[in-house]
Amino acid sequence: MKVLLCTKRDLVGNMMLNQLLPILAPVHQVDVLLANRVRPETDSVAELGWMKAFEQDLPNRLLFPLLDASPQADATQLSFRGLSARYSVPIQEHGHIASADLTRAVQEAAPDLIVSFQFGFIFKPEALDVPRLGALNLHSGALPERAGVNPTFWCMKDGDTHAACSLHWIDRGIDTGPIVTVRRMELDYNKSFFMNWLANYANGAEMIAETVMALGDGQKLPAIPQDKANTRYVPKPTSADFEAFRASGRRLIDSTDYLDLLGRYLPS
Repeated sequence: MKVLLCTKRDLVGNMMLNQLLPILAPVHQVDVLLANRVRPETDSVAELGWMKAFEQDLPNRLLFPLLDASPQADATQLSFRGLSARYSVPIQEHGHIASADLTRAVQEAAPDLIVSFQFGFIFKPEALDVPRLGALNLHSGALPERAGVNPTFWCMKDGDTHAACSLHWIDRGIDTGPIVTVRRMELDYNKSFFMNWLANYANGAEMIAETVMALGDGQKLPAIPQDKANTRYVPKPTSADFEAFRASGRRLIDSTDYLDLLGRYLPS
């Protein structure tokens, strides 16, 4: 089965590929499409710019180039280039990919299945018509109740006990397609938002691996329509939202945890 994985060139996308490729690449023909969406609000909301620095800027400008210039033989996590070499998976890189370029990339890859996670770009109907098995997207919230931007942040801000990931079929809307599965994760308020966010996506990577392997075995996946009456779109966080988050005693990121994450990429 030909699988096209579409994700973002950032720390989350890389960590998820480190989970997925050892499972999928030995069994399926996998291609990876990396893009880099930069939301304009990162320039106007200081906390979003700060998170972008840890999520995208530091890994892409410093960590991954350093890793690519040195051996990674016994590291737990590999850079994008290291993943491509170890698993013989082509990785196509784009910046802010235009709709026409995305459609063309999908048509050239000619996959049986598209799987999108932490991607941020919308597939046109011409792209969705290509894969014979359809296209799946991982949303980092429980659909339809936690549609919108960065549900894990809002779960923690609202004091929820759990966050979740939803794997759904992509239709002509945004996060509106039928649900394959929803998996919940208990939030750990002793840890920062960043660590809970990564843990939620790691949970999502497990869902993707299990689902792709099931499809490869010929299993039929669920397609449960979303109840539109329960749809709730969470907005982009503002500076006031982040201030309220901090005032409640929650942390966005912890430097010790972050350094521990980076340590996984270093040789023992």
